[in-house]
Amino acid sequence: MAKETISRVRDTRPTKGSGESQHSHWEYGSTRGRWDEESGSDFVVTSVNVPDRLDTQEVRARAAEETQASVSRFHREDIMRAAKWLGGLLVLAAVGVWGWRQTGPIRAAISPAGIEASIGRAIEVPVSVASTELRFSPTPRLVITGVAAQSGWRLPEVSLHFNWRDVLQGSTLALGEARVAPVALGGEQAMALLQSVRAAARLPEAVTTIRFESLTFPDLPLLPGRYEAVLRRDARKDFAALSLKRLDSEGSVDIELVPPPAAGGAAGFALFARKWVAGFGPALAWSEATAQGEFRADRIQVDSFSLGAPFGNLNGSALLARDGRSWRLTGSVRSPNLSLEELSRFAGGLSGAEAGSASLPLQGTAKVELALAGSGASVQQALARARASGPVSVSGAALHGLNLGLAVSQGEAAAGAGGVTRFSDFDGMIVVSPDGPAVPSLSGRAGSLRVQGSLEVDRSLKLAGTLQPEVSSPRGRTSVQIRLGGRLTAPTFR
Repeated sequence: MAKETISRVRDTRPTKGSGESQHSHWEYGSTRGRWDEESGSDFVVTSVNVPDRLDTQEVRARAAEETQASVSRFHREDIMRAAKWLGGLLVLAAVGVWGWRQTGPIRAAISPAGIEASIGRAIEVPVSVASTELRFSPTPRLVITGVAAQSGWRLPEVSLHFNWRDVLQGSTLALGEARVAPVALGGEQAMALLQSVRAAARLPEAVTTIRFESLTFPDLPLLPGRYEAVLRRDARKDFAALSLKRLDSEGSVDIELVPPPAAGGAAGFALFARKWVAGFGPALAWSEATAQGEFRADRIQVDSFSLGAPFGNLNGSALLARDGRSWRLTGSVRSPNLSLEELSRFAGGLSGAEAGSASLPLQGTAKVELALAGSGASVQQALARARASGPVSVSGAALHGLNLGLAVSQGEAAAGAGGVTRFSDFDGMIVVSPDGPAVPSLSGRAGSLRVQGSLEVDRSLKLAGTLQPEVSSPRGRTSVQIRLGGRLTAPTFR
């Protein structure tokens, strides 16, 4: 039986390829070779040594391949992967260069210099812009800050909205609605901005709407409160009219302004309102109000106006113009059907059941023809000092709470005895001022009874005045003087 031997394996060094087996070279020898003690359990010892050594070499090579994953050369797959990455980077670089060149006109157009040139060419007035910025939240838009025109108006911020699809389809920035941030305008600024409206039609046609989110006019008493202003192109692509809508009113106030046709010309206006409280005159909420006319920086002409209230309608016209260093108001107010009973209820703040149960002293339907007049150093002063005066006649006039015929026949003691006096004729002169209405002279007739007198009502509705009834008879004339007091809705007679 052959002698069993185990040959040792000499220490070997790895070749230059780090991924190759460390046991690629073996030395055989019956005296010098030794078996690896760890491999003894893997094989059965036989009398033939060569096959066992080859098997050990294969096992060790497999172990080396599992522990060392590195390779000694480039594979085809690695080269293809690198080529794909390189190609992708080149495509991205080409797209970036192309995009940069394509957006060149857009970048020039949205720069401050480009915006200044665009607006300046449109309105034919030099314009300055503080800065421009693209913002993408909540919607894509171009934000322009500090827009100021040499003509005098200034806007703090304008946002021009656009669509990315339009930008990508061409090399120009297709703009949409322009929104102007809240701004307060003085009279001269507002007029200068209105002068620029027609010229704004030369802006890009894609700008179809210009919206002022909130406009206030601190020094214009004719336009109190806050307004939203909207400019829209008409069928001819022009900005023909500016629409104002009041934002802080209980009712509705809509004003349409037509820009002047040329520099220095007059602009037109039309007012439509419900539950309207004017910024001047009596603090009344008119149920309906309409007006139309034109205005310039030194002149406001109201061709016609109509004011509706529960007690009747007022119609007329007015002119407010600068006269040297002052402003002067002229005009007329007329009404064919003022209900004195409803006017007393309205002025006294009576409503509902209280109004139905109240017994008001003076009843009838008045017809007035009043002239407007006022003057002052400013528009505010001229309106604050405005007065309306003229003749008044009352049909179906009746005085409740006093029988003047009985008062004349029985003396002053009968003045508070109650009763009713009905007049066939009743007229006089009336003056309406900021202090309240006054009737400096009145006269009435009821058969043989004649009444003369005067009265006034202050802003708190206190009544003061005198009445002097007189009765004519074959025996002569008898008269008495009665003093008025109390309030308009509850007078006293003494």
